[in-house]
Amino acid sequence: MMFTKEDLQELVAYQAEGPLLSVYLDVDPTELTTEEYKLALRQMLKQANGAATPADLTAVENYFSHEYDWSGRGVAVFSRVKEDFWRAYSFAVPVSSNVTVARKPYIWPLAALLDAYGSYAVALVDRQELRLMLFAMGELQTTEKISGEEVRRLKKGRGSSGGPGRRGGAPISSQREEEVAQRNIREAAKATERFFRKYGPRRLILAGAEPTLPIFRDELPKSLEEKIIGEFSADMNASELEVGTRSLEIVQAVERKREDELLETVYTEAAKGRNGVIRLDDTLGAAHEGRVQTLVIAHDFHRPGYRCQNCAYITDHALETCPFCGGQFAEIPDATEALIAKVIEDGGRVDVVDKEEHPKIAQFGVGALLRY
Repeated sequence: MMFTKEDLQELVAYQAEGPLLSVYLDVDPTELTTEEYKLALRQMLKQANGAATPADLTAVENYFSHEYDWSGRGVAVFSRVKEDFWRAYSFAVPVSSNVTVARKPYIWPLAALLDAYGSYAVALVDRQELRLMLFAMGELQTTEKISGEEVRRLKKGRGSSGGPGRRGGAPISSQREEEVAQRNIREAAKATERFFRKYGPRRLILAGAEPTLPIFRDELPKSLEEKIIGEFSADMNASELEVGTRSLEIVQAVERKREDELLETVYTEAAKGRNGVIRLDDTLGAAHEGRVQTLVIAHDFHRPGYRCQNCAYITDHALETCPFCGGQFAEIPDATEALIAKVIEDGGRVDVVDKEEHPKIAQFGVGALLRY
């Protein structure tokens, strides 16, 4: 089933009465075989033996052995058999393999996927036609095609079209071609605007050839022009696979650049004592106050912590009583997972970044931009 923002919210809200098993598996067919991935899964599940229930371990293994079709590049599965809770999602984009057992679903990799690969549109245009494709999580969702009036050059010698214009300008046939092409491109821009109103993608990628693309861009309203994140050369016969692959490369490149800029902003704002914090303790405090606008966290950054049983304040320090309400603390296995859930519940954004691609995050592990 396709993963959506609503699915993420459901997972954030779910609280199990006992241990819930969360499994992420990278199944990129270009890296390993199906049997090798199954072996890796069995090794991962052994790590959870004793923490997860046997029923959940069996349910996950049976899913990959008998139900999953191995067609994607990443899979996420959540199982709590005793409470009849089962969710499985397949992705066209990769995930990092991981097994976690906790009372809540382990959701931060999904928050990262939605943020990086949320819905975007590709407009493939030429002087006569327009193909609009909507992608989500790297997977094609829907496509529309619009054809305008045929643009054709009249043969010389037919009527007055073969000679110059009345005042020595371009041939009438050439003028006619340009008028038709311009009208088609204008209608293509209007169709793209309707497409965005209908489906609401966050980003737009243009595809086509010179000189059509600059003209098409100029015809788009400013609201759509601001959503453009890149473009590439392609003709109208390009396959959906080609369009999907090339557009995904643009999305990934844009994400890496945005993450670099976000990290620099968080670090600078925190250093100046303004709307930014870094390191776990300060970030947890800001999240408790509902101030986190954008959380940025290193991939595989985990720390145990403590949650107040009265006001739900989370800290990574072993305190005797809560500084906010005087309540008692209970130890939790992963303070960062609880932090992510809190930020999402408060309507904040979560960015999970790779330390190899963004070495700066290794300096502080987690930080945030604040609302105030």
